[in-house]
Amino acid sequence: MLMSRTSTTIILGILIILTPFSGLPVAIRSLLLVVFGLGVLMVGFSMRKHEVSSAAAPVMPNEPTPEPAEHPVAMG
Repeated sequence: MLMSRTSTTIILGILIILTPFSGLPVAIRSLLLVVFGLGVLMVGFSMRKHEVSSAAAPVMPNEPTPEPAEHPVAMG
C-alpha cells in the first residue's frame, strides 16, 4: 500500500527534524538531509502537478464552447 502525498511529506519532515540528532557522522547527516529535502521537493512537485491537472475544467464533448461576446465599437 502506498502512502498519500501528505503522509509522505509528514514522514520526511520528521526525518529532517531528527537527522541532526541521529549521532551519525556529519557527512552522512548532510547526505541524508539532501536526500530527504529532495524527497520533499518531489512530493511538492507531484502535489502541484495533481492540483493543476484537477483544477482544469473538463470540456464536455457535446457542449458547444461559448462564443465571446461582441462589443460594439464606438464610431467617432
